[in-house]
Amino acid sequence: MAKKSSARSAHKPNNDSDPRVAAMLAGVIYQARLVNRQSKLNIPEQEVISDVVHLYRVVREELARET
Repeated sequence: MAKKSSARSAHKPNNDSDPRVAAMLAGVIYQARLVNRQSKLNIPEQEVISDVVHLYRVVREELARET
């Protein structure tokens, strides 16, 4: 008889290769660009991308701890 996987592991997304994660991060960066332009801020785009990626890594690490 085959082993049954737990419901938690069966529904756990692979955050590293999930295209939805990439799309959400791209959306966050796009929104930051729009706000930057609308507010006439001069925040370098590289700084925005760096902040978004850093936050993504922090969240990913916290989620990994919970499992």
